[in-house]
Order: sequence, then structure tokens, then C-alpha cells
Amino acid sequence: MNDEPVDDAPGTTDEWADAATFDAPTYDPDGVDTAVDLVNSLSTLLPPPKVGPKKRARPAPRRSSTGMEPVGEVFDDVAAQYGWQEGFTLQAMKARWPELVGDVNAQHSAPERLRDAVLTVSADSSTWASALRLMAPQLVAKINEAMGDGSVTRVDVQGPRGPSWKHGQRSIRDGRGPRDTYG
Repeated sequence: MNDEPVDDAPGTTDEWADAATFDAPTYDPDGVDTAVDLVNSLSTLLPPPKVGPKKRARPAPRRSSTGMEPVGEVFDDVAAQYGWQEGFTLQAMKARWPELVGDVNAQHSAPERLRDAVLTVSADSSTWASALRLMAPQLVAKINEAMGDGSVTRVDVQGPRGPSWKHGQRSIRDGRGPRDTYG
């Protein structure tokens, strides 16, 4: 047998020399160029981005390993669904009223209604109502700090109501009330 290598056999040194001089593309270890090319080619297939206010994503409900939801989360969902949140917030305010407005103010006022983030407070006298009206911006800030931002946007303070003379079926609209009835 002949021990000399044949020049035209595959795997000879001349073939490897030709392969080494071939201009191969450079290798990008991060793949950034490939990713940019891919995104640019796919961007024509995607719809244009939506313009407008972004919706806040609602967090996914947490489930335990047994597949059951915590009672508090279910209760919050039901309360939001039926519009009970303001009622719960009002009751929490009533429970914490002395802490929110101070003991002296709490003795002469009480939260009555919460609708559309407007808190209606009744006061014992017109003097206390005037004093609470002056404190309204501070009350809004303190209530939102304690109960959560956006709980209250405005405080409407009402003084005591006078007696109503509009009783019965035969009351007169815009009537002046009782006059000298004992006469």
C-alpha cells in the first residue's frame, strides 16, 4: 500500500486551508442582532399599539394549594360587585371618628352619609358646623390618610335641622307654619 496521502482525497490539508479563508459571518454570543432583526420583521404583522389611558391590571386572585380563595378576598369582591364598599367605609369611619377628628369634635359631630366620596357630617349646633367647615380640608386629608387615598374627596357639614311643619296630607306647600294657634 501506498502511505503517501492523495491530494484529491477528502479531508486533505488543502481543503481545510480553503475553508479557513472562507468569510463566515461573525458569531454574536448575545444574539442581540438576531433578536433585533426578528422584532423588525415581526413588527409589520402586529396591530398598532392602542392609544389612550392605560387600564390597571387587576391582580390575579391568590389561591391556596387546595384551590380555595381566602374569605377576605371573596368578601371584597362581593362588596365591590354590589356597591357596599361605601357603606363599609362609612361604618369604619364611624368607629374611628374620635381618632379622625379628635375627641371634642367627635362629641359634637357624627358622620351621616358617604356617597360618591362625599362625606356628610352632622353637627350639634351651627357653631360646631361652622368650625368643622373650616377644618374640612384637614379632615379630608386626615381621613384619606387613615382610610386610604380617595376614600373622601369632600366633607359636607350640616348644622341641626329645625322642626318640620310639613306633616299630614293637608299640609300647604310653602306654608309659613303655625302662627297664633292658641288664640
